[in-house]
Amino acid sequence: MKRINFHRNRFVSTVGTPVKFKKWAIFRPFLEATKLVFITAITVFLLLEYFPPALSSPRIDVPGKKQSLFSLSQSSYESGVQEVLDLAGMIRMLTDGRLSESKVLRYAGLIWHASEKYAVNPLEIIALIMAESSFKESGVNAKTGDYGLGQINWKHWGQPFGLTQADLLDPAINIYLTCHVYKFFEKDFGKYHRGYGIKSQAYLVNVRSILTTLKAYAELAQNKISLKRLGFPPRPGQEDRGSLG
Repeated sequence: MKRINFHRNRFVSTVGTPVKFKKWAIFRPFLEATKLVFITAITVFLLLEYFPPALSSPRIDVPGKKQSLFSLSQSSYESGVQEVLDLAGMIRMLTDGRLSESKVLRYAGLIWHASEKYAVNPLEIIALIMAESSFKESGVNAKTGDYGLGQINWKHWGQPFGLTQADLLDPAINIYLTCHVYKFFEKDFGKYHRGYGIKSQAYLVNVRSILTTLKAYAELAQNKISLKRLGFPPRPGQEDRGSLG
């Protein structure tokens, strides 16, 4: 009996070969273009990495003798600078020049910003401080327990806020509380002072006379200080011409 060989010869079909070549022919240009873009990108990267283009040096303008690095134009002034200068002049006048320029400017700046915070008149705060302590920041009334520029009472206004007596001698804290207390008492000089009798009346006269003095000083400094800008309306019958009216 014959042995039957079941081994089948391999048969490779060539069906569809032309289709494959047709597809390759379609995609080949796209692949070549992609390869070209990739090679170009690599070349550009290497050129920039190892052969950077020469960059021009930035020009540095050196200010001349007439130009200061610290000079400020009028438009760049912080809001309130002129007002602080005006208040400083008034404090200087009231204290007869016994305070250093740095203290005068510091007090003026603190008064201006604290007054803005509490919407009170800065000139009235100056008058209060002048009447209370004559601008002696270390002033202490041991009998009443009042401290600092505005003679803030520690028991009523310092202790409730967690402040020590020493804290009330800090001008920044004291002036801030002076405006706070004055606003709390509805901008009433008498309530702020908490006095009574002839001493209280004399205190009110003193504060009002200081305010009048400040207005008179402003009148003497015409075209330099504006009462309207500092919170006072011009006098009846006169216009505030951006100065003292």
